[in-house]
Amino acid sequence: MKSKITKSILDIVAVLLVFGLGQAIGGIVGGILGSMFGASYGGGYMSWTISIALFTASVFTILLLFGFRYLVIRSHWLEKTDFIAKINPSRLRWHLAPLMLIATFAGAVSTGCLAQAWGVEDRLEETIQNLATNPIGILTIVFMGPLSEELVFRHAILGGMLRRGVSPWIAILVSSLLFGIIHWNPIQVLFASALGVMLGILYAKSQSIVPSLIYHIINNGFAVVVMILSKMVEGQQDATPDVFDNPILAYSMAAIGALVCIPAYIYYWHKPTLNSQL
Repeated sequence: MKSKITKSILDIVAVLLVFGLGQAIGGIVGGILGSMFGASYGGGYMSWTISIALFTASVFTILLLFGFRYLVIRSHWLEKTDFIAKINPSRLRWHLAPLMLIATFAGAVSTGCLAQAWGVEDRLEETIQNLATNPIGILTIVFMGPLSEELVFRHAILGGMLRRGVSPWIAILVSSLLFGIIHWNPIQVLFASALGVMLGILYAKSQSIVPSLIYHIINNGFAVVVMILSKMVEGQQDATPDVFDNPILAYSMAAIGALVCIPAYIYYWHKPTLNSQL
């Protein structure tokens, strides 16, 4: 009998292969469709190409993941296929939703300010801002991207480790680090890893993908709104306020965000869960 760690590693490798395959196939198909559409559209050629490529990459990833899940269940590889999967969303602790929304926003601000103070490079800022001016790009950033990422990194990887009996905090940290790494962009690696910890806590304690997906959508939606408003008001590409170029202010904002975020998540973590295993 393989150990739970060995099986967890095999699970993660398999899921990441499915994720990579879905991103590659979907990206190629979407790139071809996007270039055809962009050429006929006559404007924003690159924006349409990238937007449709990312959208189809998310769709292919989701479809392949569900196919992989079906095969795994049929093979009896998982001992507890019902753990987390059958939790009724109506039983979630919705009365804590406002608190966790504030905590998630505070954590995002804290991480963003730290990245700004440390001078972490954002290599994809212009690309992401161009996507935010395209309807398919906005749909991908706000909905399809979060859905595919939550299914892969929270439900499949984090949930898979929890189903194997791995310590919740080890499972959360591993899945969060992988979530950050796949973004490649230096500033997003830092930010996404920290966001992954917060989303992982929501998933592990609620035993449902619903809260982490909602907060992921809100986080990405807020970022898109900021970029759109910035372009409307300032008429320029750079959406980062110059005021945060001041390291003292950036560190202060990061500290304030952490003081709000960390206690809220500690409180949430110590609330009774729906399953005695966590």
